[in-house]
Amino acid sequence: MGKKRDVILEVLENLDPSELKKFKLKLAVVPLRDGFRNIPRGSLVALDPVDLTDKLTAFYREDYGAEITAEVLRDMGMQEEAFRLQELQ
Repeated sequence: MGKKRDVILEVLENLDPSELKKFKLKLAVVPLRDGFRNIPRGSLVALDPVDLTDKLTAFYREDYGAEITAEVLRDMGMQEEAFRLQELQ
């Protein structure tokens, strides 16, 4: 696995169930760069952290997936976790 993918997974695994649910909700509506689309909310609901990491990196690649993950975490008030991902960029 790539370094960013590993950190995305670590961060998502550290979210409690309610935080993970909130992350998925916000991920489905986060504004994206031109040329990208949001992952449909219905396909996010049942994903655990491992599957969610795979979905993020498949949809957005590792670099942009880490950037989006950090953006959602900042929006949730989880600055420390977001900073871990930003350090890699």
